[in-house]
Amino acid sequence: MIVKKRRLIEIFHRTSFKSSSKPVFRLASGKLSEYYIDCKQALSEPEARFLIGELIFDLTENEAFDAVGGLELGAYPIATSVSDRIYCNTGKAVRAFVVRKEPKTHGVTNLVAGHVEKGDKTLIVDDVVTTGGSTIRAIRVARQEGLSVQRVVVLVDREEDDGRKNIEAEGVKFNALLTLSDLRELDNDSAQQSNQDANHRRLVRNQPVGAFVAR
Repeated sequence: MIVKKRRLIEIFHRTSFKSSSKPVFRLASGKLSEYYIDCKQALSEPEARFLIGELIFDLTENEAFDAVGGLELGAYPIATSVSDRIYCNTGKAVRAFVVRKEPKTHGVTNLVAGHVEKGDKTLIVDDVVTTGGSTIRAIRVARQEGLSVQRVVVLVDREEDDGRKNIEAEGVKFNALLTLSDLRELDNDSAQQSNQDANHRRLVRNQPVGAFVAR
């Protein structure tokens, strides 16, 4: 699991993580931050979706679910990745669904789209948690539709604005695959490596001619 997580951190750092010395990124809450995480970038890559499915399967292997889903749009690729991975690993069909932000104005107007039934044991998934607002909305709508929600797994916890605490106050168990600290740590590691590489190049340039000729 450690190897899978490390690889997922690398993919997220490369594709989805942006940082600045000043708070220039506006979050969904309206707050400005020095860090921005766009999970849709990572979720476009099949390796990332595979690892997400594997890691969530590892976390929940001893738990039984009938359905997995969350708020559109970000939760749906996560839900399908988990559903596919559980089916591949165990043969069990855990159905994927999405919670709409607004009811459709035509056809079936349910807020939950997908084959779910009242009483289904449900895993709620989400991409990034800051305040936990979108995750909490998914939990509450799912419960209004008669689903039994006891577990939440998100891709990234920003570790701020009481997101985890707010979600756990809904009476669910909470886990995040990654944290903002994980991505910042890799950012620092990358910066240190760049500095080391630059120092090495300066050292080579300052050596007298012939210093590296094999004897």
